[in-house]
Amino acid sequence: MQNFYIYKYNYKEVKKLTTKIISTTVIFCDNTKINKSKLIEEIGRFYEKYSQTDKIFVIGGNYLKEELIKVFETDKEKTFKLIPKRDETSLFDNIYINVFDDKGVIKSVNDKVIPKKFKDGFLNEGLQNIFIKRGGLVETEGTHHYVFPSGKHCDKFLRTGNILLRSCEIYFIAFSMLKYLDEKKHNQIYCDTSSINSLALALSSLKNRFISDRIFQIPVESFSSYKGLYENKVNYKNNALLLISASTSGNILDYINDKHKEIKRSNIVVIFYLDLKAKYTDIKDNVLCNLTHDNNTNPNGIKAYDSYDSGNCKFCDSGSYPVEVSGDVFLLEKPKINPILIRIKDANTKLSSFVQQFMSVRKGNTVLRANYKEGSETSNKYDIYIDYSEILRGIKEKNERYSRYHKKLNAYIDQFVPSNTRFLIHLNDNSSKELAYYILDKIKINYTKSSLPQIISQDDFPEKISKQEVGSVLVVGSCISNGKNLLYLSRALRNYEGLRIVYFVGITRINNAALHKELKSNLKQGMYGPETSTYIEVENIFCANLSKNNNWQQETEFLKKMLTLLKDEDFDSKSIKYFEDRKNTINQSYSKDVKGLADNLFFPLINGNSNGLAIRNNFAFFNFDNYVNQVTQSDIYFTFNNVINSLRNSNNIEQSLKQTSFVRNLLSPNNFNRFNDGIIQASILRSAYPEELSYSIDFNISLEMKNILETLIKYHQEEQGEALLEFLYAIAIGKLSLKKEHLLEVLKLLKKNTESKIINSFTLYIEKVLMTKLYK
Repeated sequence: MQNFYIYKYNYKEVKKLTTKIISTTVIFCDNTKINKSKLIEEIGRFYEKYSQTDKIFVIGGNYLKEELIKVFETDKEKTFKLIPKRDETSLFDNIYINVFDDKGVIKSVNDKVIPKKFKDGFLNEGLQNIFIKRGGLVETEGTHHYVFPSGKHCDKFLRTGNILLRSCEIYFIAFSMLKYLDEKKHNQIYCDTSSINSLALALSSLKNRFISDRIFQIPVESFSSYKGLYENKVNYKNNALLLISASTSGNILDYINDKHKEIKRSNIVVIFYLDLKAKYTDIKDNVLCNLTHDNNTNPNGIKAYDSYDSGNCKFCDSGSYPVEVSGDVFLLEKPKINPILIRIKDANTKLSSFVQQFMSVRKGNTVLRANYKEGSETSNKYDIYIDYSEILRGIKEKNERYSRYHKKLNAYIDQFVPSNTRFLIHLNDNSSKELAYYILDKIKINYTKSSLPQIISQDDFPEKISKQEVGSVLVVGSCISNGKNLLYLSRALRNYEGLRIVYFVGITRINNAALHKELKSNLKQGMYGPETSTYIEVENIFCANLSKNNNWQQETEFLKKMLTLLKDEDFDSKSIKYFEDRKNTINQSYSKDVKGLADNLFFPLINGNSNGLAIRNNFAFFNFDNYVNQVTQSDIYFTFNNVINSLRNSNNIEQSLKQTSFVRNLLSPNNFNRFNDGIIQASILRSAYPEELSYSIDFNISLEMKNILETLIKYHQEEQGEALLEFLYAIAIGKLSLKKEHLLEVLKLLKKNTESKIINSFTLYIEKVLMTKLYK
């Protein structure tokens, strides 16, 4: 539940002919009271995703003034206690507490001047953030496109009704509209669609908080966009406020003014506007939020797109399905099902080479692991973990296995570490510390003993480095999954104007190219523009970075429920021991000695093979030989997880796992025929999201999956069915779903054709837990 609207806003500040990017956190308090415990939780969750910003702006109504001061000034230490690695002096000196009046005008209440650049853009950014984050831009992925009442064809359109999900965000939009509603003048609000009536009601409610002598009640009606205007016999007068949910041309304003002469243009508000017709200058006074992308003024905005006439539509020509849009209603009976067959060329071009560099040796010295996070005292563990300490250990032992990476690492140190480096600041994990010492050992020959750079941890540097220092600082990270710690250091180091910053990363494993580009851009930006600082990475691979509720954390919860069920049913003791042993294996993987899962990612085989699921020769995704007796399960899992992650981020509309309202991209059941090694099947099942295995949404694809399961059940004691337990586990936790009749057939086959108590345990769980939950 979200009780406060919190978002990030960056604005530019020009001082002494230099431009500085100021990052801010905006906290909007929409209610008449502040729930302190909820506020603390939501601030903590926000800063799990974002690094600490330069300034914090708190905004609430005049009626909250005293409470805002108490919560954000008097009790600020408690309020912000969940911000990780906070720089308290900087944080507490840069909290701006502001209140707004009945016209939406904000003013400071803690004697801080609100920067003009912040004031100019925070509303537009906050509104735009809601619109984009909540899916206000409805887009297709090419299999279908939209046809509007005007006859235009397009693959995108604006739908404000999509975004009105949370009251705090609805009230933020209403707060932005306060200046348009005059309670002495307006006695009626008309909305172009009923889907935004909640905005009008929130606006009326918000206005009432400032009126003490009476209740301001104003009727709200909908005129259903152009169709309503054409057919509506109401003559809109100057006592009406008209709210237009969204527009890409502004033509509706001209139409209203032409047909309703008595209403002034100032009474019409376009809530969200995307300037496709270059008309913004003419209507900007009527626009609440301009969504249009501009490199300088609105870098986070939406880029303009084209529309086509029915006889000249590039989407129709390419075979795209035209979907009619009538008001807010999509006229489509059911989504199109698009089964995706995994192909070799779906893999990242670097993948095979990357795995070859870092794969296990004789099933040991494993770098690519699962279910671990170094230095994490929380329950969060990376689904995929890269053990960089193992790489450094191999390099120090002059292991030829890492010779290519070793050579590149040394070359980058020689090329990019400045000669005037004064400090090496390493991130808090042990691997980053080891890399910092490795770099120092490599460069120390260039320094006298007295001038040798200091190695300092991320947490200690504010106390150990003077802000008057001059030279270069090397920020060292071993393996970066999202860059939050680097962004934290980037913000903190802005106060050290004499230090040139070089970020040096051993391996970057960001989720996709767009996030990778954004991270580098943010880190390199500074007072001298977009190349102020330097970002260096020795190796890069796009990689899923799931760390909350990962595959094995989900399995742990499943095992707890399974064991409870088996004990309640007084089930076979050997089966209970099987699941208890499995649970212990996962729990032990969290230790610093074990460091995650390597050759025990999947359920142990029940056919007597103690080696577990293993890869065989001719693995299509490896461009090298001699891996069969080398790689662990985690090496293969890493490979297939990477392939599926690439499909999720693919821009190929015909070969993507991106989901839309009208097209469901599923992993085709035929993948389990094409890739018949049990370890590959298990890797696909563990890597997939539930929506990618939702075969229950279509009868034919559910039937296809049911037929594959029949074969696995028939040959469950042979290699062909070795991954059966992984399929049953995927069904049991609701990740792989079938039509009810197909699931019942699968259960019937399991009972008829299998005698294994372990398999029977899964059957029992599916019947007693899953089906009770689905069909109660």
